[in-house]
Amino acid sequence: MLFNSYGFVMLFLPIFILGFCLLRRALSDSNSKELALNIWIIAGSLVFYGLFGLRNLAILAASILWNAAIVRGLTVKRDCGNSGPAKIILAIGIVADVLLLLVFKFSGLILPIAISFYTFNQISFIVDVYRGEAVLGCNAADDAACGGFYGRDFLTNLSYILFFPKILQGPLMSYKDFVAEQKKSFEAKVDWENVMRAMLLLSMGLFKKVILADTFGKAVNYSFSNIAVLGRLEAILSAFFYSFQLYFDFSGYCDVATAVCMLMGFGLVVNFNSPYKSVNIMDFWKRWHITLTDFFTKYIYIPLGGNRKGAVRTYVNILIVFLVSGIWHGTGWTFVVWGLMHGVMSVITRAVNKVPKTRIGHAAAVLANFLYVTAAWVFFRAESVKDAISIFGRMIFGGIRPFYSTFADGFNLDEIWYFIKVTPLMKLSFSWDICLWLFTAFAVIIIFFCPNAIEYTRKCKIGIRTTLLTAFLLFWCVLSFGGVATYLYMNF
Repeated sequence: MLFNSYGFVMLFLPIFILGFCLLRRALSDSNSKELALNIWIIAGSLVFYGLFGLRNLAILAASILWNAAIVRGLTVKRDCGNSGPAKIILAIGIVADVLLLLVFKFSGLILPIAISFYTFNQISFIVDVYRGEAVLGCNAADDAACGGFYGRDFLTNLSYILFFPKILQGPLMSYKDFVAEQKKSFEAKVDWENVMRAMLLLSMGLFKKVILADTFGKAVNYSFSNIAVLGRLEAILSAFFYSFQLYFDFSGYCDVATAVCMLMGFGLVVNFNSPYKSVNIMDFWKRWHITLTDFFTKYIYIPLGGNRKGAVRTYVNILIVFLVSGIWHGTGWTFVVWGLMHGVMSVITRAVNKVPKTRIGHAAAVLANFLYVTAAWVFFRAESVKDAISIFGRMIFGGIRPFYSTFADGFNLDEIWYFIKVTPLMKLSFSWDICLWLFTAFAVIIIFFCPNAIEYTRKCKIGIRTTLLTAFLLFWCVLSFGGVATYLYMNF
């Protein structure tokens, strides 16, 4: 099930939130409440994920059961003081998880939905169990009393892995942090102002995906499928439009996921924080898919030695991390180039270590970094390195001419185009391109000059204006659901 669908907005979400709140209010005993709410979350998440098909569900179930067995083995050996066997069990668990991921990534088989994210979550969990950072309720002494890992802890773990707001694209949340927030949500009370803020955030997230990201995506799909006929301006704009598409697609998902959790009283970790406002590439990765960066740092960069073994080793470790990140996103050479572009620039940024100190310098740094990130995105989107180079070639040698109608047509949404048709704007020679430029200007303003949606909904005053805005955005998005696409990061 997708967030941007009739079934989710009009059926699944209301039923799930209503059931969650009613169970939370009806049960006073903490143990009974925890059991019932965990089962409710698991059941809802299975429905949410199961609608992607039984094949996806079967692979997810096999992964969960395998890692449950690994955790069971780790806890038994750890509680008995056998650290050697525990380390072997951990290694077997990680290798099996990574092999499963690699098989689907490199074999040409259809990639199961969200396999990367739930696999990373499970690797994080078993490593944290081994290190003692994921505290389970049972140990060898009281194993029988509470059902061991296959009892109460297993239900909590199922809830952690399956939790539908984060299973498709993250964030990658540690088990310890998840359990802490879950306990808060189980004891929370309905706060109607918080509900209104959540609904505003949800509507803004859907708007970003359905109206903005998917609209830019139409021009992007045309451009990258018809590189040879692109004019200079079309080639340049297609690169920017893909940057905008990715931004609104991923931030829109994060906004909806955060909003759903707010309705539950659950604090979802921040995973996206205005990345195009970053002054350099290292700042960018502290803002874009924040938890994925943290995962690679904790489980790859630091074990490799981090920055503890001299400058050269540090730079090599950085390059390795970004190379792994590129390969994680895809198996083609385009993703390797993309990863190396980010890795090399991260090394240069770390070596230079200069931060702009003036407003003009800051603005120039933001612009330069955005242009570099956009150039890297061209390789990320292109089918081959040759196609990416061809795009850059069309930016220089493509010639200047009017847009092809197909390139601009995707921006002419009926609800906007009808307004233009009844105004003097229709008489302008470039009337067909007006919506394209309106969307472009709107995207630039939102991305670079406005607080992000989470910042805005936290600070805004809830009243009639925000209520009308929420209703308007939800209404517009629901009317537009017919032609929506899947979220881009679901493909990884």
